[in-house]
Order: sequence, then structure tokens, then C-alpha cells
Amino acid sequence: MRIPWILPFLSLLPFISAATISGNIAFNGLLPLDSLPPTSQISLDYGLTKVWVKQDGSFTFHNVPEGSHQLEPLIPGYIFHPLLVTVQSAASSKSDTAESSTEDQLHVQILNPARQPLPVSAVSLPYPLVLEPVAKENYFVPQSGMNMLGLLKSPMVLMMLFSGIMMWAMPKLLANMDDPEFSKEMAETRQRMQGIQNGDWTGALSNMLAGTVEDKPAAVQSGGGSTKTGGKKRRK
Repeated sequence: MRIPWILPFLSLLPFISAATISGNIAFNGLLPLDSLPPTSQISLDYGLTKVWVKQDGSFTFHNVPEGSHQLEPLIPGYIFHPLLVTVQSAASSKSDTAESSTEDQLHVQILNPARQPLPVSAVSLPYPLVLEPVAKENYFVPQSGMNMLGLLKSPMVLMMLFSGIMMWAMPKLLANMDDPEFSKEMAETRQRMQGIQNGDWTGALSNMLAGTVEDKPAAVQSGGGSTKTGGKKRRK
């Protein structure tokens, strides 16, 4: 009595869109078979699902749902191109054999983050997948040669140059400061500035005015002396 109710659900089984993804590692001079690391894995959907690579280089993902999936080999020491595998609906497959049906159900292309993926109507990469290494991982950075401009920009070199310039220029500056008149003027200016900073405004102003007025009486006295001497000569 329950069989008629099960038959409609059995008719939906061919339309289930789960697929099997399988492939092999392409061994060459860059990656020989005996150099395959035992920890080699294949990642699907950015690590959501991982499978181990067998000793012969084969791998298989079962029950992969419909949609686009990122597939990337995780082989220590080697670089591979990631792939974009699109699983289409099983109803679109018109082949009778299981292998041909899986091949028609999958669309494989190289994943390039810098561009948009190709439509499923474009030419697909062959199936089963063949993953070939592109290059070996190399994290060695060669040491660069001597850069004179970079050496001059170094803080230590700039400090040494500044010290050398000061050692050459300071004696000349000190020689100019040995002039007595210049030293006297500098001392007077320093005293006036100290008085202003200490709040002695009246004293600083009086010193400044006194320094400017002292020159005029000297000139007057010199002129007066000359007149007196001239007067004495006239009296004689």
C-alpha cells in the first residue's frame, strides 16, 4: 500500500544535482612522483572540504552540490593555478554513461580573481581534472647591492655629516665672537633681555635709554672743549 507513495520520490532521484569531482596531479620534471609530499591535499571552497592526495596523485570529491566551487591543490613547496568548477543540473546531461554524464555536468576553468569567470557555455577544461604545478615556492630574497643614495639617507650618516660640518664651522664662529666690541655688545644685549624677562621693565628701559643718550653728551663735551680752547686763544 505504501509503494505508490514512494514512486513519485524515486522519479526525482535522477534530478539530484550532486556530482563527483575527480582528477590527478600531473607529474613532470618540476614535480616527480617520488617528490610528492605525504601531506598533499586538495581544497574545495576555500578549505571547507579537503581530501588527501593518493600516492599515485589521484583525488576524488563525492556529493558536490550544484553551483560554483573553488578548487585548489595544497601541495607543500609547489604553486598551482586554482580552478573554478561549476556543477550544473543533472537534468541538462543527455549522456547515458555515468562518466560522460559527469563530464557534461561539470564546467572547469582557471580561476582568476582579476576578471569575471567565463559562462558555462564557454569551452571547459578536460575532465577528469589534470593539475599541473606552475612553479616551486621560493621565499628567498637576494640581497641587494650597495646603494649610495640610501646610505646617505641613513640617520646615522646624516648625524655624522652634521657633526663634521659643525666641527668645521664652529671655530670660525668662535673666531668672530672673540672681537671685544662684538662681545661687549652681546653682553649688553644679554643683560637687557634678562632684565625684560625678569620683569624689570623700568630698569631695562632706563639702561636702553641711557645707552642711547650717553653718546650725545660725549659729542657735546668734545664740541664744548673745542670752543673753550678757541676762546682762550682769542683772549691771548
